[in-house]
Amino acid sequence: MLNNLSSLTLLTSLAFLLAPAVRADDFPQPVNTEPLSEETLLSPQEAADKFQLPEGFNVSVFAAEPDVQNPIAMSWDQKGRLWVAENYTYAQRSQRFRLDLRDRVVIFDNTTGDQFKKRTVFTDNVQMLTGIAVGKGGVWLMCPPKLIFIPDADGDDVPDGEGTVVLDGFTVAQANYHNFANGLKFGPDGWLYGRCGGSCPGRIGVPGTPDQNRLAMEGGIWRYHPVRKTVEVLTSGTTNPWGHDWNGVGEMFFCNTVNGHLWHMMPGAHFTRPFLLDPNRRTYKLIDFHADHWHFDTGQSWTKSRDGAANHLGGGHAHIGTMIYQGQNWPEQYRGKLFTLNQHGRRANQEILEREGSGYVAKHGKDMLLSGDIWFQGIDLDSGPDGSVFVLDWSDTGECHEHTGVHRTSGRIFKVSYADTSGDTVSDLSKLSFPEKASLLTHKNAWVRRQARLAVADIANEVSADTFLSKLSDHNATSTDRVQAAFAMHSLGKTNESFWLKQLDHSDEHVRAWAIRFLTDHWPIDDTHGPGWKTNTQLKDTTTSAQQLLPRLVQIASEDDSALVRLTLASTLQRLPVSMRADLAKPLVAHAEDADDHNLPMMIWYGLIPVAQGHAAELADVAAVCQLPDTLRCISRCLAEEIEKQPAAINSLIASAAASSDLAHQTNVLNGINVGLQGWARAPKPAAWDQMAKLDTAELSQYIRQLSVVFGDGRALDDLKAIALGKTDADDSLRLDALRTLIQSNPADLRDICEKLLTDNRMNVTAAQGLAKFDDPAIGDALVARYGKFRAPFRPQVISILSSRKSFATSLLTAIKKGRIPRDDLSAYQVRQINSFADKELSSLVRNVWGEVRETSAEKQQTINQIKTTLTRTVLDGADRSNGRRLFAKSCQTCHLLYGEGGKVGPDLTGSNRDNMDYLLSNIVDPSGVVDKDFRMTILMLDDGRVISGMVTDETDRTIKIQTATEALTLSKDAIEQRKITDKSPMPEGMLDNLTANQIRDLISYLAHPSQVPLSVD
Repeated sequence: MLNNLSSLTLLTSLAFLLAPAVRADDFPQPVNTEPLSEETLLSPQEAADKFQLPEGFNVSVFAAEPDVQNPIAMSWDQKGRLWVAENYTYAQRSQRFRLDLRDRVVIFDNTTGDQFKKRTVFTDNVQMLTGIAVGKGGVWLMCPPKLIFIPDADGDDVPDGEGTVVLDGFTVAQANYHNFANGLKFGPDGWLYGRCGGSCPGRIGVPGTPDQNRLAMEGGIWRYHPVRKTVEVLTSGTTNPWGHDWNGVGEMFFCNTVNGHLWHMMPGAHFTRPFLLDPNRRTYKLIDFHADHWHFDTGQSWTKSRDGAANHLGGGHAHIGTMIYQGQNWPEQYRGKLFTLNQHGRRANQEILEREGSGYVAKHGKDMLLSGDIWFQGIDLDSGPDGSVFVLDWSDTGECHEHTGVHRTSGRIFKVSYADTSGDTVSDLSKLSFPEKASLLTHKNAWVRRQARLAVADIANEVSADTFLSKLSDHNATSTDRVQAAFAMHSLGKTNESFWLKQLDHSDEHVRAWAIRFLTDHWPIDDTHGPGWKTNTQLKDTTTSAQQLLPRLVQIASEDDSALVRLTLASTLQRLPVSMRADLAKPLVAHAEDADDHNLPMMIWYGLIPVAQGHAAELADVAAVCQLPDTLRCISRCLAEEIEKQPAAINSLIASAAASSDLAHQTNVLNGINVGLQGWARAPKPAAWDQMAKLDTAELSQYIRQLSVVFGDGRALDDLKAIALGKTDADDSLRLDALRTLIQSNPADLRDICEKLLTDNRMNVTAAQGLAKFDDPAIGDALVARYGKFRAPFRPQVISILSSRKSFATSLLTAIKKGRIPRDDLSAYQVRQINSFADKELSSLVRNVWGEVRETSAEKQQTINQIKTTLTRTVLDGADRSNGRRLFAKSCQTCHLLYGEGGKVGPDLTGSNRDNMDYLLSNIVDPSGVVDKDFRMTILMLDDGRVISGMVTDETDRTIKIQTATEALTLSKDAIEQRKITDKSPMPEGMLDNLTANQIRDLISYLAHPSQVPLSVD
């Protein structure tokens, strides 16, 4: 029905939730596209027997195929049952997702036994399922691009209704589709935490949030508050985090792939990212991972750590699942240790978390849980009610699951227990009274206390908190006991601002850190990704309370001897209104003992970045007392970049440094200024520069000489070229600045410089923009030849460059014709731009390789606007979608496939952009507005006088098969007198003319709905 050019590429625009009315026996049974080899596929018990574990451990098969298949995530309920997310829709790279299949959530009981006794299907009506969390009255599912909540308030394991989209915008990239949003876990603070890979940048928010108010998701950690219904992006960077957990004092850690395997989560952090620049160019330096070792040889490509090559180092670069063991079954030596599954090493890596400076460093512990099954693909691990550890095994071969084919009927859950199963634990909280549940909030078993927190949170109660207050104030208690008591108070609603203000004086650094967090976590974090990424309109609401708390925070920053507390304050900078940040930063940067800390210098700087916009003079004040070299260099660099807009600030910085007797301070200031002005040909000279230039000591002479050139005669173009080409030690952002300056200056050898930089994946987009200045077909050929080397998020920019000149467009269209560039990468807008050249050969080539685009007539646009006006959200929500499905089957299903049903004449609509009303109506009302070359209408004039119109679906030397609006005809070519291929779609116009208003409502609502609905009964 729809003439949908992007139906095969915009798979991730779906909401992926089907109506609960679909019967369980309608669940599409997965079929393997590759035969299962009996020689390599071990039975579940054989696979269990092949595990190598320390003495005293036992592995049992808790569940296996067909009872569990493709397990991708797990969660627990307070009854002690294991909830498992099964993913069938993930497909091989060429197909990405199979949206004619569905994913499923199943529940397994008897988790204190070796095998389950009962299996329950909670829902089989979701797609692209990558994460699950149970609690707060229902089930939370990550189904990129959306987070969905399915209510089950009565706990009967039957959804109370259709799921609600809680968040959206978790885009799944076209090129690197396996780095998407995944994983859900409730934190000890009551927030729901999730993860996202760096190759799938998104713009997240509650549904309906305007783009300018959405949060940039550039890899890392985010969280959602189920009560306040607010979302925060906490970190950016890393590659592909796929596991997270909290230690006993509430610090969160997550695993990652490629660029370091373990990270300490700090709100507001910018972590290293191996392939892309940080979205905020003023971060300048990124925080590296928090382990002192790697699990592969970093002297070689990370891709060479597979197939056992890195077994002696820990198994390889890919890590999945994170568990900090805090159960009561494994021996005490494992308590508090972090375990993550190493995909290529087929094992669990053990990490020993030790406090160091403001945070932690992970030491290499002895690997354990080594599998002898080549199909073992450990995907997640967690401890259960009895303290045993459950391990999900995707059970497949090949990196990213599907390189050797699609095996959807395999999957295992192993249970790893120690011989001694004794221990005071609780396996079912549902049978306990509220006071009994509350008493478990500080239980030694992390599983028990986490379930207790979920069970009692947000419920009005009169339970006494004396026990927890006593433990919180007990100086003989461990830090874990004290912090868990604090979490208990928070979960029971027994805390307020006054309570946490008192805890700021607590003897335990972890309690003080959490007091700061609880006092400020309702202030929205801002500028995690820097200026321009979002406008946080809620910040004004925090001003009054921030003003009241700021003096106390400043005092703590000055006097507290804990680097962890100072790190918490550094993170809190990003929650303060910008005008207050310098006041808190000044005492933080005055701690010389933090100069070499792994986290603090940069975390302070990240909070100060937006101060440069309009408050640059305050940065100079911070610099005057700064004892942290990295922070000082960043401030100096930033003020240098602001030299034209806010000259007084850098003048103050230079004057203060010149008057200082600290040579190291002066060196760091000059270093930062020099770096900030790299790429500048000339800069206005600050008044204080002459005073600084007099300090021409051996240590300062190099910087003074270089900067005097910039402040005087100007930096030579040769210097800019050396910077851009990477011949100096300048970082990537400075090289980009230098290249942009060169493009603006337009030296004679600009083309040569830009062509050399096409091979640099961090410079190639800007280099392509420079090459766009030259009208030469050879440049179009060069851009096309390097097209696959451009990172996927930037390829649309390259397509726009290739569409900007006639001499380039020929290369682009020829590459599309030869299959070297995907046809879908070229948009209708860019096609219109190429057609605007009014070049007959180009326009003919466009029609040949892509299709036809024309403007929608005013009459049809008026019809579209009228229908759109009447079909409000309220009207569509009240539609009979089952009747809409019946209308679709009658009018459209002959040609179009939807949810695996229908003809394959026209485009498959399952993955189309159907939730966009403008897109949907324009395709129905004006089907010939955008016509794919493969779906053009053919008119046949027959020798008996008939005229047949439709789409040719098959052709031989003797016959031609054509699909009309009502039937498929096979005709002899001898009977055809004339054949004409038109620029129109075979989909007839006026599809809605014979429908009533209610039928239009039902049909459109069905088409816009994210998933299949049951048929109506006549």
